[in-house]
Amino acid sequence: MDYPVIDIEGTGLRIRELIRESGHTVSEVSEYLGASTSLVYRYLRGEVLPSIDRIVALSVYLEVPIDDIIAVA
Repeated sequence: MDYPVIDIEGTGLRIRELIRESGHTVSEVSEYLGASTSLVYRYLRGEVLPSIDRIVALSVYLEVPIDDIIAVA
């Protein structure tokens, strides 16, 4: 049985777009998350997926539903 999985690259693209649309910078986002800017850039490039805690934090910070952040393949 096939089931949906998280598209890491697509999620990174969504996070990149949401940050751009919000007017925030990667530095501001990384400071809010308590993460290094290099880690946030790894999210944006789709190299790693943020933890669920950080996805929730991004949702609050960027004022969007979690569904707008996570891309599903």
